Amino acid sequence: MHSYARFNRSLARRYDQWMVAMHYARTTQHIYRRTIRQYVEFMGNKSIADADHTDVRRYIAYVSEDGASLSAVYRDLGTLPLFYDFLHLGGVVHYVAPRFVRLRRPFFKSLTPLSKSQVHRLLAATRTPRDRALIEFFYGTGCRLSEVARLRIEDIDFEAKIAEVVGKLGKRRIVLVTPSAIGALRAYIGQRKSGIVFQKELPLQKGCVTTHHGSWFSIWREYRGEGEKALRRREKIGRVDELSVDAAKKKHEALMTTRPITRPFRTYSLSKMAIQHSVKDIAERAGLRNVTPHTLRRTFATHLYDHGAGMEIIKTLLGHVWISTTMKYTRIGPDRLAETFERCHPREGLNDQAS
Repeated sequence: MHSYARFNRSLARRYDQWMVAMHYARTTQHIYRRTIRQYVEFMGNKSIADADHTDVRRYIAYVSEDGASLSAVYRDLGTLPLFYDFLHLGGVVHYVAPRFVRLRRPFFKSLTPLSKSQVHRLLAATRTPRDRALIEFFYGTGCRLSEVARLRIEDIDFEAKIAEVVGKLGKRRIVLVTPSAIGALRAYIGQRKSGIVFQKELPLQKGCVTTHHGSWFSIWREYRGEGEKALRRREKIGRVDELSVDAAKKKHEALMTTRPITRPFRTYSLSKMAIQHSVKDIAERAGLRNVTPHTLRRTFATHLYDHGAGMEIIKTLLGHVWISTTMKYTRIGPDRLAETFERCHPREGLNDQAS
């Protein structure tokens, strides 16, 4: 039997190149690539160009039996039609088999926006200027996580209270910044004039104390100059039978004050994952669960809507292309719901007339 395994892998590589050419987001490329590679492995020696809807169903059953959740399988079934659309466009297949397969739609629980009091609790739980600036900027602008991670100081106009951010597919857009967010950014940035706004805070080096062949040793790294590689150092500070643990630590701390252990300043941008962890830690200190940067984006949209902002305005502020997307972000808060009910229900008017 002829093997099509190499042929299948070559088609998967061509689709990788196509995604790059079409400027798919890196995260999207990673997810699609993983799904297609798993599908190619499942097909084995059979040509994916000859696959029909029954092969796709067998693949769905295979990943489901392997422990994949309904949402993961649903995502895979959304990726395969795009891959086969590419193959159909190139004349490799004569029809798109995955489009003849239907799956029960999973229930996606949307992130619940925070209330005003919860936002105040979140701000009160911040401990550092960077944490405060993060929460203020997310809530004050409604920016995406990727936009905040790439934000640069030179793109912020502190006087006009606006910032230029890089959104999806590298698109640049202007966002409005609240005065409280501007103040938090000023406090965090300090004297810096350029570079990434949210940077990684490197902990101070303290070195460590260890034992070797009955002796205490101090271990540290020395920094001689900018751009030079740090040198690992070790020095004997006493014998284990002569110094207690506390005495050895004190001797080590005294030694560190005489050595060049201060790290030179370097610009390390805070990764998207690190920002997510920061927001999660702040939320946990505030007694809030399941709070993410996207929660703050939804909260921004919902609070604007509750205070009378129109959908078109919110759509522009969020950087959405379609207003249908904006409608999914906004929720009617309980205060506005009660207020609108009392104002608009005809029974209220009848009660006023009766009195």
